[in-house]
Amino acid sequence: MATHYYKEITTGPLDGNAIVETFLAEEANIPLWSPVALVAAGSGEYIARAGLTASADDPTVVGVVVGPLRDAENLYASTAAGQAIQVCTHGKCKVRVDGTDAIAVGDALVSYAGDTYAKLMDADDGTSWATVTTQIGKVNAGFAKALYAATVDGDIIPCFVRGAGGTIT
Repeated sequence: MATHYYKEITTGPLDGNAIVETFLAEEANIPLWSPVALVAAGSGEYIARAGLTASADDPTVVGVVVGPLRDAENLYASTAAGQAIQVCTHGKCKVRVDGTDAIAVGDALVSYAGDTYAKLMDADDGTSWATVTTQIGKVNAGFAKALYAATVDGDIIPCFVRGAGGTIT
């Protein structure tokens, strides 16, 4: 069973020191506490868009959706594309994670391919140039550090977010 820390905080960051920015939802049904990536603004729009990432280790993740709560049953911040969503781009907030690869306090988190979860940044001990450039890309993809451990898919844990290309290691 998934663990959900700070259940009393239903939207927003974990403290008043976090930076929360407004973006337009790229799609409907973006869950709270999910990492989102930057998307080009639509024609005539002056607010950047953010949406669920379609790739693992995405360096364009800008932060984590922290509000508003538009669908309490499914914990959706957006129910239609174009709605304003609040994204924590720096600071402490809750993050939905896949903890099946155990996440320890201080571990770096990256986006999870085509999903609404963050995952543990994996390590590779190879030394080929391709491996080195892949690892540099993963470092740039790290957008948050875990503040609590997680061991189950669907855990919602407190994290420190540093946004796109945050070099969080």
